[in-house]
Amino acid sequence: MDTMQNENQVRRWDMYEISLEGPQTGNPFKDVQLRARFELENSSVEVKGFYDGRGVYKIRFMPDREGKWSYQTLSNVGNLDGLNGGFICTPPEKSNHGPIHVHKQHHFSYADGTPFFVMGTTAYAWTYRPEEIRERTLDSFSRYGFNKIRMLFFPKHYGDGQYIDVSYDPPVFPFRGEKNNFDFQYFNVQYFQNFEKRVAELRDRGIEADVILFHFYDFEHWGIDAGMSAEEDLFYLDYLIARLAAYRNVWWSLANEYDLLVEGNRQLRVVLDRKDWDAIGRYIKANDPYSHPRSVHNVPFGVIYPDAPWLTHVSYQHPNTYSLLMELKRSFDKPVINDEYQYEGNVPQNWGNASPELELTRHWMAAMAGGYATHGEAYRIDDNSKDIFWSYGGDMHGQSPRRLKFMKQILESCPYQDMEPDLQKSEGRDRFCLRKGAELYLYFQTPACKDKGNLFLGLPEGDGGQFDIEVYDAWNCWLHTRLSSQAGVIGLDVPPWAVIKAVHTKN
Repeated sequence: MDTMQNENQVRRWDMYEISLEGPQTGNPFKDVQLRARFELENSSVEVKGFYDGRGVYKIRFMPDREGKWSYQTLSNVGNLDGLNGGFICTPPEKSNHGPIHVHKQHHFSYADGTPFFVMGTTAYAWTYRPEEIRERTLDSFSRYGFNKIRMLFFPKHYGDGQYIDVSYDPPVFPFRGEKNNFDFQYFNVQYFQNFEKRVAELRDRGIEADVILFHFYDFEHWGIDAGMSAEEDLFYLDYLIARLAAYRNVWWSLANEYDLLVEGNRQLRVVLDRKDWDAIGRYIKANDPYSHPRSVHNVPFGVIYPDAPWLTHVSYQHPNTYSLLMELKRSFDKPVINDEYQYEGNVPQNWGNASPELELTRHWMAAMAGGYATHGEAYRIDDNSKDIFWSYGGDMHGQSPRRLKFMKQILESCPYQDMEPDLQKSEGRDRFCLRKGAELYLYFQTPACKDKGNLFLGLPEGDGGQFDIEVYDAWNCWLHTRLSSQAGVIGLDVPPWAVIKAVHTKN
């Protein structure tokens, strides 16, 4: 938690906040420029401040080094300019490993080097539901070990008129004004305050907030997406970065389905330049002092966003979680997350009616490709077309979450970041293999695997040796068998959904 020991101390990777009083007249969001330069020894970091309403201005800073920091404010307003202060940055709490960054080219780790295995899920508009629902949502995230949440900043409106009805208005809107008549240069601080509280709640549970900055799911209901100009896009981003960047658990996703346009007759069309995405990506990279992860997400029949210097990792949507993921790793040479491979659920649309078996298989396949994936759930319960978890959160009802949690536990017990797909020991459909040299093999196979427990351990040219083997039941989530075996061709008793972990012990 961001608990300050006293007003002059803050733990490493927590948030130090300066609160100042200033002018309220005119448009404080535009008229007042405020920033602060933080210094420690020979390092200097400059961050922007923001107006938080009622004459209050704030500056937020996340220190990444221990020691005595000093700061000075800079502003075009006299009583906000040239203010000096400082604080002591102390060691972090044991649960605080810092923000996430790319590590070992295709993976992620916390700032202190602790590996981070992405286990994502989706709740697009949970942030503005009533408190009781939000608490159930947070409990669902934690119960199943999800550690990255894809969530929209702007509200979402979507429906098919029968099975899906995403139409709750938030209590307040992000901008001053009314629907289809917002002032995009004057923010409603209550909306931003509510959203950042949700980010803080995720942080305190060790969960990353993958904040989706733009989306087209408005359909002229609120007039936000279609109403903002390119200049207003950057004005909004500048304000949001100033407010959120000091939270260590923030990720930036430029858009949900950046390349999808729905026209008035609900016809879908791929449009690559709905906004200047490259300018937006460059702006975020240049203005985020902490270099949080940055991505952009496509529609499956559209275009996966091409590589760019501001892109830290690939976020794509497609049911192919194996061979396409490996190809994207090769071509981008960056971490790859399949952030939507279709949701477990019972809605008629193909994106939301995957079986739990398919959900589990696709998620395992992403991991066996050496990448990551994001789950989602789209169940209508008792014909309720509104309160579907994928959008509004609440309670999870699917069968895949506990099995994905078990999967995560197995993979985190391995040196996952040092493992690569072994295509000779995989058949690419129902059996998959990861390995670290000849030291460790990990197999996943579905009930349709023809060869069941017959497999080859070790390298063909190797000296043999012995392996300690653990066979897991990936569906019932338990250790099925533990045994030892010599290298070579072996036959195992395996459950229908099998995970086989073989560790080389001696020659």
